[in-house]
Amino acid sequence: MLEGLVVVEIGTRLAATACGSLMADLGAEVVLVEDKAGPRPERALAAAGKRSLFVDSRDAGDRVVLFRLVDAADVVLLSSDANALDSEIWSRARPERQILCDLTAYGHSGPLAGTAHSEALVQAMAAIADTTGRPDGLPTFTGAPFIDMETAVYGLAAIMAATLVRLRTGIGQRIDMALYDVGVNALLTFIPLVLVDRHATRAGNRHPALATWNAFRALDGWVLICGPTNVQWRKLCTVMDRPALVDAPAFRTPSARVDNVDLLDAHVGAWVAGLTAVRCIELVSAQGIPCGPILPLDAIATEPNLVHRRMVLEASDPLTGLKLRIPGNPIRATGADVPVAKPVPMPDADRSWCLERAGTDTGAVKRVTGDVRLSGRPLEGVRIIEIGMNTVAPLACRQLGALGADVIKVEPPTGDTNRINAPLRADGEAYVYALSNSDKRGIVLDLKQPSDRETLWTLLGTADVVMENLKPGSLHKLGFGAQEVQQRYPSIVYCSVNGFGYDSVYPGRPALDTVIQGMSGAMAATQVDGVPMKAGISISDQLGGQFGLAGTLAALFARETGGTAVHLDIAMQDCSAWATQACWNGQAGAPPVIVAASDRLVAIEGDVSLVPSASTLSAAELVEKARGLGRAAAPILSVKDVMENPQTAARGLLKTVPTADNNEWLVLGSPLKLLSTPAEVRSAMPRLGFVHVELAHELGLPASKTPLTLRA
Repeated sequence: MLEGLVVVEIGTRLAATACGSLMADLGAEVVLVEDKAGPRPERALAAAGKRSLFVDSRDAGDRVVLFRLVDAADVVLLSSDANALDSEIWSRARPERQILCDLTAYGHSGPLAGTAHSEALVQAMAAIADTTGRPDGLPTFTGAPFIDMETAVYGLAAIMAATLVRLRTGIGQRIDMALYDVGVNALLTFIPLVLVDRHATRAGNRHPALATWNAFRALDGWVLICGPTNVQWRKLCTVMDRPALVDAPAFRTPSARVDNVDLLDAHVGAWVAGLTAVRCIELVSAQGIPCGPILPLDAIATEPNLVHRRMVLEASDPLTGLKLRIPGNPIRATGADVPVAKPVPMPDADRSWCLERAGTDTGAVKRVTGDVRLSGRPLEGVRIIEIGMNTVAPLACRQLGALGADVIKVEPPTGDTNRINAPLRADGEAYVYALSNSDKRGIVLDLKQPSDRETLWTLLGTADVVMENLKPGSLHKLGFGAQEVQQRYPSIVYCSVNGFGYDSVYPGRPALDTVIQGMSGAMAATQVDGVPMKAGISISDQLGGQFGLAGTLAALFARETGGTAVHLDIAMQDCSAWATQACWNGQAGAPPVIVAASDRLVAIEGDVSLVPSASTLSAAELVEKARGLGRAAAPILSVKDVMENPQTAARGLLKTVPTADNNEWLVLGSPLKLLSTPAEVRSAMPRLGFVHVELAHELGLPASKTPLTLRA
């Protein structure tokens, strides 16, 4: 998709490295710049599939070569808070067509700008730690660096949006990506709790509002069971041979099961404990209840679906001769070749290639500094048809909408299921739905009705992209699968995101975020007292949406540069396994130590014995004391703290926007910080059935005056 693009990767943050790897996987020529002044951690993993240039940034001759190579690049990846060289390149005059993407902890604005916190300390500051772990235990840092990895995918999306702008204008721009912004966006399911004055915090492996939903120990491993509905509860009691539990007062209703979750989990746990994990999953899956194993990290290389989709590859480290595991590419186009290997270059293996690229003095090229504001947003004129529910497709499409696309969300007469997910506002509307669906217009269509199917075909005739996350095969049965749509409209990019992919060994298997976390190694990466622990944030849902977003933008770029439209087959399991790659080939670094200050918990990296009398100091004093002793530290903030943090306000991460039916909502700002063509969140979705005047006129339908118009 990205053939012809030259990318120079200088940034040493994992977010920059992973972003470069994704671009290489998509066909770009990526040059990994290795500085003699500071060797890269996990060098083989970082270098796989890339070219290598070894330089000494303190040497005048090497600096000339490096800066000329940078000037010849289409895209440059930086992490300026971690390296002085990156900061210099960010600020210097650059070729007008170049795209600079800086991936840092807090970005270039706000009171925390330039603070070089690690991923773990950003987890502390963005409430990721406070929402992960047991409710009766301490906050927990995820064992895999999920915020770095999510930032990498968002960074790819922002770069692809900037390339589309460059195709139109001939001008590049700078991009200011921050781990903190991504972390705040990841709190989407927790923010509604704060808005109704409830405590938003960790729930272990349980769901805060649903039961049965937990991890249970079998004879030979751990199993996840997620069956919260009345129908699923009845089926689970049947398979457990506990019919008396179905209508027991403690378990008769969903709310009763949540109120008595300890007793409920004891019953289910006792049954699971007598079975092997495989037998338990066979029995529960046969009832259509989402469930799955919690795989240890060393098992994902043999997990059948990941093997089938070639998501865990093997490479040889040329420096040590050792074999290592490297990830495949989660952005997969139907029918495209899937790589089976990504070679790791020797350091400086591509100096000749780089010298040839850098051999021309680019002094005659027009150069710019700063950020010239360009008219319009990156995707103005692009139409997206969203046929999705809950988190995944809505996440991708709200970011596409913020980038300027005309997103039309197609809902069934009953609406997106998130419209009724608690907590609800006084008017009966759901906070989580509003947060998930900014910058879209809506239409209600019953695709079982011929007239509504014809309306959808009319919309598709004007569309550039279809984004869907329904159960595989659902749209095909209605006549709107990828093959049917692209046969009629060959230029449409069709993106499907689901749990295990269309090309899967688990066809039709139901998938939820927690089940995917378990089956991708994501839960195994985080252990609390020997128990694998899910991330509090919905990482599998989020990564699925983020890869759908980035893949769609890459596919649009490929289409606009002479390629053909594709069907993207994105599997949440692939995305989640990819995000654990830092844990595949060795022991991950130790997490920060949590220390109690007088007013809150503080995360401190390194030897805390040098920080005496912590309990007598406030968190702010303790952080400053640790800093003076050479120890990085940060307070562990709650979701409410994050929402009130000046950094959140400075970065525009929460804002109140109007709806087309004269209402307003608090929504999330976009983490895609393109500085010349900013993403802008401008509106929230109206009530179900409200049809915008312009859309109604286009389709020859009556415009909505009240929410009573439930169908187009």
